[in-house]
Amino acid sequence: MSWIPWLVLGSAILGQTPVAEPARKSALPESKKKADEKPEAKAKAKDKTPTKKATPPKRLGPQVLTRSERQRQSRSPFLRPPGSEESPDDRYGANPDAIDWRDIPAWRQASFFGIRVQGRFFVYVIDCSESMIDEDRFARATMEVRRSVMALQAPQQFEVIFYNEDPTPMPGGPMPRPADATSKNQLRSWLRLVEPDGGTDPRGALRQALALRPEVVFLLSDGAFPDGTAEYIAQFNAHRIPIHCVDLSGGEGGDHLRRIARESGGRYASRPGNLQGKR
Repeated sequence: MSWIPWLVLGSAILGQTPVAEPARKSALPESKKKADEKPEAKAKAKDKTPTKKATPPKRLGPQVLTRSERQRQSRSPFLRPPGSEESPDDRYGANPDAIDWRDIPAWRQASFFGIRVQGRFFVYVIDCSESMIDEDRFARATMEVRRSVMALQAPQQFEVIFYNEDPTPMPGGPMPRPADATSKNQLRSWLRLVEPDGGTDPRGALRQALALRPEVVFLLSDGAFPDGTAEYIAQFNAHRIPIHCVDLSGGEGGDHLRRIARESGGRYASRPGNLQGKR
């Protein structure tokens, strides 16, 4: 049959030509590719991740402390004046716990031997016994009374009472006096007439002072008081008016003064020395 050779030839040709298989996908799914990645490749990729640079801290310039901040800084107790239970805040030293007095109006404050207080009516009870002649004590006391009263401003008031065995208030007193030019001039003239003499008994003077109901009493002395003085004063201080005590002897009358100050809510300060600055 003539068609058989053609059939054999076609079969030979077909047997030599491979049948094309369907094309395989060259790309794997994303999840499979991530699973097949080597650890080294992951590490390199991680290293290439950009990192945030740490912001350097801002450099601060010199810091200037205010007066109140300096006052709040702690100070060694060894810097306190001898015999003082707390550091005063006037020209005798800075009290770290004191308030900023610039916030207090001048007509609402006063100071005496470094004890600064608030108020509008003050009574100064000053020792004029014979022992106050020693070490310029009376001169220092009168100078500080004058300085303190001259610094007062209206509507503030004051009274000054000297004492030895008996009280001696300003002429016409005891009474509140306005802090005006007339009262201040009267005080200056009177201070020239007072001379130290006699013993030391503040009870009568303090009774007069407390009867005026001031906001503050300043008590100054250089000697010991009679027994029972503190109890006597407490009887006449029902309103617990603070009595701030100044000891010019450096300790002789300290026990009495400390107790009077403590029981009245006042402060105690020891101020020995003389006009030459010696202690």
